[in-house]
Amino acid sequence: MLDFLDVYERALKGPIMNEEDFNLKVFIPTLRKVVKAYGIKYQPDVPVPSDDEAADSLYEAAADFLSQVGVYCQDTNRIIQFSRDEILEAVKKAPGRCLAGEGKDAGEFGLRRPDDRKIPWHHVGSGIVATSEEVMTNLIEGYGALPEVDSVAISSLDNIRGIPVSAGAPSELYAAIRSVRIGREALRRSGRPGLPIMNLIATAAAAVTTIAASAPQFGIRPSDGWLVGTLAEMKIDFGAMNKIAYLLHWGGNIGAESAPILGGYCGGAAGTAVVSAAYMLVGLLVHKGSYQLHFPVHFRHGCSSTRDILWAVSASCQAVSRNIPMPVIWLAYQAAGPNTEMYFYESAAYILCAVTSGAPAVQTPLPAKATVPDAITPMEARFGIEMSIAASKLNRDQASGIVNRLLERYESRIEEPPIGSRYTECYNVVTGKPGEDYLRLYDNVREELVSLGIPLE
Repeated sequence: MLDFLDVYERALKGPIMNEEDFNLKVFIPTLRKVVKAYGIKYQPDVPVPSDDEAADSLYEAAADFLSQVGVYCQDTNRIIQFSRDEILEAVKKAPGRCLAGEGKDAGEFGLRRPDDRKIPWHHVGSGIVATSEEVMTNLIEGYGALPEVDSVAISSLDNIRGIPVSAGAPSELYAAIRSVRIGREALRRSGRPGLPIMNLIATAAAAVTTIAASAPQFGIRPSDGWLVGTLAEMKIDFGAMNKIAYLLHWGGNIGAESAPILGGYCGGAAGTAVVSAAYMLVGLLVHKGSYQLHFPVHFRHGCSSTRDILWAVSASCQAVSRNIPMPVIWLAYQAAGPNTEMYFYESAAYILCAVTSGAPAVQTPLPAKATVPDAITPMEARFGIEMSIAASKLNRDQASGIVNRLLERYESRIEEPPIGSRYTECYNVVTGKPGEDYLRLYDNVREELVSLGIPLE
């Protein structure tokens, strides 16, 4: 089994190539060849396919693709290559679980399979920017107050004492440390001090900030989780590799983060599905990950709720859940903002696709493409939990029909989605409670979803 120094050595000694040639002469033509060779075909009318043989073929395509393409290191302009045997060995020896949290809030984040009745791990919250410590505290306390929650993602701060946060600057270090302390205190206030924070460190953009702010005296524990990202597509840099090296020495849970872009180098839905599954293999081989955070995004629309993305999520999730023992958190960027019907339609569709396809976890779908500060509330987390439980009671064929009906309700509006509300517009900042209008909307949409056959009860 390759260790991380072996991977790093290949970043120093692998075939040298400029990045444009890697994109245009290696990645794209190899992906097209593999998609054709394995007969991977997008089915727009079947958002949740249920062909196990096709799912296994997609996994084989992903392993084949990675063995031919490798991972490009931007700092050395070299390709980190892996043989097919090395890929299969990493799959065989993967632990298949992530132990997270402390005390009574500790848990085992494990695996699920397609049509599994096991309730997914509930990972809630987001790294969406909070413009004040008060809003951030309210959000995290609201997440911790949901009894089903297994882990949380905490907000990032855009300022520290009014000073804008800049990547690699002292303000970023101050804000990163402060954000962790806010998160810990908010979870204590909710009575869930042991809940793991699994998006460390959201406020930190620079690798040096992540490493410096991860000292235990600032409130971070090895039972939390750190996100270490790849770059689109199939690329990594020394910043990410430095984080991995540090976390492996410290024994922290590494979350391999990946976000293939449909409509970019991945091409369409079929190519995006292959690359999605391949990223899970990268998470095992390069990141030595304890878990993965994965979120395919549409190049043009910037969201994860389009018909082609939903199919790619379903297909790749089935390939992964049947063949790769990596606990994966599937995340969606939604077009519509909070406090809108469309947000709930999009989120229901995504969660149905992922959960019935075997997703071990679905993070709270992010409103407004995660681009609007303060545009998230605990209500979306509550909905994500209820939908995940409901989806676990359905099979893929049932989900596919419902998703088509949900698409009818929002697909034509993706170009111009409703912006929705910010936290301070639909929640009481003092009490941390939702307004009556939002509660009424939630209840009405919930009743509508039940009428579509979603067992939200």
